[in-house]
Amino acid sequence: MKSKKIRLLLIALLLISGLTLLLYHYGSPIKEAVRKQTTQILKTEYIPSQPDSLKHELALTQTDSIYLDFRKGFPYHYQTIGVANFSDSSRMILISDPPPYLKIDSIQKIFSQFTHRVETKLHKIGYDGYAKDIVIQIANATTENMDKRIKQLSELLFFSDYKPAVMSLPIQQKRIFFAENSLDYQISLYEFNQWFLEDQEPFINLKDTTQEYTIQTLFKNDKGGVYFSKEPGFVAWVIPKKSDLDKYKQHIRQFTLDADLILGALADTATLVIIGRERESSLEELPPLQVETILLLASITEKELSQSLDVNDFLAGKMNNGRDWCPTYLSKELEHTEFGSLMTLTDILLKDWSEKGTIREYNYRYPHPSYYPFKEPLFRMLGLNELVYNWNTANALFAIDMEPATIYTLNRTGSLPVSYFNSPESGRSIGRSYENKAYSYFATVGNTDLARVVQYTALYQLFMDNEITYKGEITHYYPKNKAYLLSQPVRSFLDILKNLSEAEMKLVTDSVVERKFWGFHKGKIEEQIQAQEKKHNFTYTDQQREDVYERFRVNETNHILKQFRSVKRLLNQLSDADFKYVVRLLSYPRGERINSQSQYQLLLHSRKIKDLLNMVGKNNLDLFGLNLEQVKNFFSNSLIKSGAPYLKTPSLIITYNDLYTTGGHNISSKITRVKSLTNYKPSQQTKAEKGSVDREEPATAAKPRSTSTPQKDKNQTKTTQKTTQSKGSSKATPASSNIRKRGDVVPAKKRAQRGF
Repeated sequence: MKSKKIRLLLIALLLISGLTLLLYHYGSPIKEAVRKQTTQILKTEYIPSQPDSLKHELALTQTDSIYLDFRKGFPYHYQTIGVANFSDSSRMILISDPPPYLKIDSIQKIFSQFTHRVETKLHKIGYDGYAKDIVIQIANATTENMDKRIKQLSELLFFSDYKPAVMSLPIQQKRIFFAENSLDYQISLYEFNQWFLEDQEPFINLKDTTQEYTIQTLFKNDKGGVYFSKEPGFVAWVIPKKSDLDKYKQHIRQFTLDADLILGALADTATLVIIGRERESSLEELPPLQVETILLLASITEKELSQSLDVNDFLAGKMNNGRDWCPTYLSKELEHTEFGSLMTLTDILLKDWSEKGTIREYNYRYPHPSYYPFKEPLFRMLGLNELVYNWNTANALFAIDMEPATIYTLNRTGSLPVSYFNSPESGRSIGRSYENKAYSYFATVGNTDLARVVQYTALYQLFMDNEITYKGEITHYYPKNKAYLLSQPVRSFLDILKNLSEAEMKLVTDSVVERKFWGFHKGKIEEQIQAQEKKHNFTYTDQQREDVYERFRVNETNHILKQFRSVKRLLNQLSDADFKYVVRLLSYPRGERINSQSQYQLLLHSRKIKDLLNMVGKNNLDLFGLNLEQVKNFFSNSLIKSGAPYLKTPSLIITYNDLYTTGGHNISSKITRVKSLTNYKPSQQTKAEKGSVDREEPATAAKPRSTSTPQKDKNQTKTTQKTTQSKGSSKATPASSNIRKRGDVVPAKKRAQRGF
């Protein structure tokens, strides 16, 4: 072997020396050919000659326009590797939404043999959120050079070089926000039992297709892995229970590329098998779930995750410019993460679409759906003073513990369930018919981001239920100064209230009453007068009108003055410690737990202060020398340096045309366990209860979607045979007439290439 290498070296030297004389006459083309021939002989990588700088390379001059074009087509978080090839053999590589563990030094090392430059580009999302993308410019590289380094980048990003997915730049297809075909699968526990346990759907490993596996044999696989159903349609991700995902993280990227929706799972005492739909959608429609987000979900030990838009915070609300601002809230694990940003975005969609597209948020230009859930904006239709919109996980995932397996299926894959409450304090639903109608709408509208939230939620619940963890490096980027950041302006305002003189209270009250009268109340009073005139067939004189107006002003003035005096007296009676506690309650209500009667009394005091503020109106706080826009700027600027290496979730939102509405997510790890394979879904209402979705076209309509697949679950409404499957029972009782065939739900249509 050694002598063979020596002979090859001698041949190479002879070739080089023989061609050296030609280089003087023919220059660099011959020189480059010699270098290339030498690398082929030595079986090493050919690296073209590199210029001293990128100054004249097309990759440098065209990067900005290509990057802006990409972010115009993909305005929200979207993770990919993009490549632009230029006629001078220079290249541009884009890494959008890099994971937080990616180091620039690692990229520099990969491209060390090339004249190159690595830079970051900041793309704003929301008011002060952003995604930082990485752009690499390379002077001169071959296709082989690029293929090798794309694999290396994929390994850095995803812990796997499996099927490196590369987007050609400039982009050929924009992000698809509404799927052409339905994303809403409603597969019953009974059907999962039939397909995978009774019929024993066969699976194969694409590396060796000669051996077939069933779910029962996959349960015995303690090494984990990704398997395909023999007939196209399903992808199974096998994970040993009570394991650390760090040992199996190389499988994550394969599953998220090859499966585009999570449909359910099966587990025995040792193994969890997650079942996904074999990819039918493009990466632009249903992007792969992010590896770092899945690892994050496995690392979480908290049994609940939360997100909200805190419009009811003491100093959140309407500014002098007529726009509303409020802080965003995320559980500490979700701050500055893709899932946290996704939850805020879909919370905005819940509010906006429930209100028929009338609420808009600053720097969230999300495409309109083709229709809305209600004929009128819900808040206006109900005539409430306050409304809470909420995504939740109640009955989002069902499970039944049987022998030989626990079966899990999602209620719906199109969206999480919806709740509408009268107020945050009451938690009382406005009515199941509204919630059912909204749930049906959001699940079937085909929005790809709503479906993405369902998939992440299912993984969080499945990991918790099967004790799958991740103990690798996870850095939380929760800004420690965010919680009580508004304490300073709240204290300043309360100090003003404590020290107002009687004359100052009267002056402020008169100004507030006049502003509210001319801005709102006069018109409402006039509507009531006209209604009375029509009802009793008489006309108010000008003097009678003025008398009505004056009585309103006097009553309103006395009411506000009384509240002013009461709050001033209350504040001056507080001890320094109690005053400080009230400041904390008002600046960050969710941070304090009421553990005593005295603390409860202080909570009531804080509510009284809030009532006064609402009477005055937050857009009138300039009468106290307090500017809510300055408070908003102080809040944002104090958090400007917080964030993960490549991602910052917005610290606040600015809303146009909002009212007393709030929203959020309650993501619980709790799974609804049932004792029967049939008739367990609470969504089994009559048609009248469900209501019909009001399909009215907005100004911008999405492409209509086919509803042929997936079909609705016949088993939900037609099955009457009682079947109990508690732990230790025998096989399920057949009810074939009520169970759809596997191919009717997930067709076994051929793929040109299995998976992506």
